[in-house]
Amino acid sequence: MKFKKLIVLLAVSMIAILGLAACGGTGTGSKAQNVVEIQTDKSGESNNAKEALPIMKKKSGLDLKYVPTPDYSAYQTSIQQSLSTKKAPALFTWWTGSQMDNLVENDLLEDLTEEWENYYIKNGVNEEIAKSLTIDGKIYGAPLNIIYNGVFYNKEIFAKYNLEEPDTFDDFIKICDTLLDNGVTPIGIGNTWQSFVWPMALMGSMDADLYDEWTEGKAKFTDERVKAVFYKWSDMLAKGYFSEQQQDQVKDFATGEVAMIYNATNLLSGFAEDYGFISGEDIDMFTLPSMDDGNKPTVFYEVAPILVGKNSKDKEQGIKILRSYYDQDVQQAYADVSGMASVSSVNLKDPISKQITEEANDTENFNLKLRYYEQFLPEIINLSIDEYWKIAADPSEKQVDSSLEAIQAEQDKLNP
Repeated sequence: MKFKKLIVLLAVSMIAILGLAACGGTGTGSKAQNVVEIQTDKSGESNNAKEALPIMKKKSGLDLKYVPTPDYSAYQTSIQQSLSTKKAPALFTWWTGSQMDNLVENDLLEDLTEEWENYYIKNGVNEEIAKSLTIDGKIYGAPLNIIYNGVFYNKEIFAKYNLEEPDTFDDFIKICDTLLDNGVTPIGIGNTWQSFVWPMALMGSMDADLYDEWTEGKAKFTDERVKAVFYKWSDMLAKGYFSEQQQDQVKDFATGEVAMIYNATNLLSGFAEDYGFISGEDIDMFTLPSMDDGNKPTVFYEVAPILVGKNSKDKEQGIKILRSYYDQDVQQAYADVSGMASVSSVNLKDPISKQITEEANDTENFNLKLRYYEQFLPEIINLSIDEYWKIAADPSEKQVDSSLEAIQAEQDKLNP
């Protein structure tokens, strides 16, 4: 009798142990838990995806868990140290450009080319976005979200001076002149890293093909065509179209100190929450027109890529999660909360986001280009930001020449 009781007790104990083992896994993508972790430096993403996560689970059978590390340096170090090991993350957010190039060179990323062809494009991800995630003919990333850049303007100020969105670049200059004549600073120039914004925007307006040559290294910073863009910017600076350099352009715009700023759609939620602006009523946005009526205007975009760790033991689950991420219902839920999306087929509630997203996906009438910040090596980006502030402080052709020569000299050192 005692022997039978002992057998029963042992059986119960084994069941309990197995039960604990089944529900107590903590590894990324544990099969028992069906959880896939995404490492990210973006602390707000779990909130952006809060309505989308249950839909993703229903479609994929997997839970997605966001693991944020908002400290930039700590995040980079952690990811880079783990990617070559079995602890490599299945999914993680990163940056395009040279930082992604380095990971590909070291064979640390999973090739997602077939996923784009079989799933992402079919679900409405713009094929043009793949260009910014392509290295040596293969696609290594998928968009977490996409934000677009354009010219925000204060509708009350525009109405006061009978101004309308410009159809041509000459119209835009007339707007600036009218505002200046009435004592209103036309454009906020921004601060810290934002000195590249208007040279980028003007090159997209003057010569979008030159922008491609420039960012691909085929046209030097000292190319006469590139200089012409910066001469145009320096002329606008000298005329007083811009605020003092390195001002808080968002605050200046919100308080009516400036009438326009060139920035991205991720500011919209802050405008609503911090200043009570109603999108489409208090503020609106337009794409800077082309200087040549025969050319298409250019929409610049930023993309935060999701990458798949090639050495991760859970990469197949990560890939499966990404397939569900671009589902129409998932992206609609994400867009309803965040105001952003990765596909063109969602119904964006915010009228500004809706308009510029439609323009970005209208390839017949608009160019779509990856913004400047992701296009060059970090050394060039950092140096050029400083040199562009020098031009803002001294908007002369002499300073333009000096700054562009300094940047090109550094470019030549890095790429002999």
